[in-house]
Amino acid sequence: MMKYKKIFLYFASLTAITFLLWIADAREILNHFIAIDFKLLIPVALLQLVTIFLINWQWRLTSQAIENAVPWRKLVYINMIGTFVESITPALKTGSELTRIYYLKSHAGMSLTKAASMVILQKSISFFAFISLNIIGLTFFLTTFSNEVNNATFFIVNLIILAVIFLFLVYFIRSPKSLSFFIKPIPFVPERFKNKTISFLDSLQENISSLLKNTSLFLIMLIQAFIIWILYAVKAYIIVRSLGIRIEFAEITVVTLFSYMIGMLPLFPGGLGSFEATYSFMFVFLGLDVEMGIASALTLRLVTFWFVFFISAFYLAVHALKSNMWKMEALSRGLKVRNSIEQKHEL
Repeated sequence: MMKYKKIFLYFASLTAITFLLWIADAREILNHFIAIDFKLLIPVALLQLVTIFLINWQWRLTSQAIENAVPWRKLVYINMIGTFVESITPALKTGSELTRIYYLKSHAGMSLTKAASMVILQKSISFFAFISLNIIGLTFFLTTFSNEVNNATFFIVNLIILAVIFLFLVYFIRSPKSLSFFIKPIPFVPERFKNKTISFLDSLQENISSLLKNTSLFLIMLIQAFIIWILYAVKAYIIVRSLGIRIEFAEITVVTLFSYMIGMLPLFPGGLGSFEATYSFMFVFLGLDVEMGIASALTLRLVTFWFVFFISAFYLAVHALKSNMWKMEALSRGLKVRNSIEQKHEL
């Protein structure tokens, strides 16, 4: 059943992308690209570097929250691996998070429970801010720009879905342990697995309770999460303004964040295709040209996806090269010591 569902999602996404390319005018897209002031990509790229720093800082604070602080160098390395895996796997970010859990355990010396708790805690706070901004943005958008929206029903339905997700997330953050009530009655699941899951939820409950008691740390992490997501909207706004598109910041915030939400669906690596299609169709909903949407979406992804992907790939390549050099040096020193000892024995 899951296999057919995945095939259907792939087909639906490919259909949307194909339709988008069919209705768009390639010359118009190219004209919009030519019109971009690429000097403005410099501050956008700098903002993306700020975003990368804030994300790493947030992971650092999360490790402190569970009383197992990870050194900056190790944390940056683990996050770069996570970013690289996230860019090449279409798995709703689970591929990158599982990678982070593995490396937190193997490189940072955490237990599996601690590593998983750290990842879930960071993602819960980030997703809470993300959903909150989407709800606020869509509500403001519908009340302020209702006359300019061609299909308000589409946004209202998504607002309701987001509200449901938000309530569940608040419930989970307040009491993850309470989910064990739903796990116990599940049939055909081995009791051993159920007990391990319940034990993990107990540990997660302790870590979240510890964080919530540290009000200042919790607020810093929450503010960080809001800033990180708002920065994506700021980057998008700079790009659309460079294209000469007259659009309100609130509108581009809704377009950007909602597109990222659709891009999280496990269709293509890094949400490629699904993000661009949603972003462009949202422009149509706003009464703008689809070509403008495609041009701005591709430019935004150039900075927020490809720029980050190549940074992570370059970082990991340099790290691997240095690691191999250190191993070669250690091996060389070992051979020198061995030769020295053998020469002494011969004498």
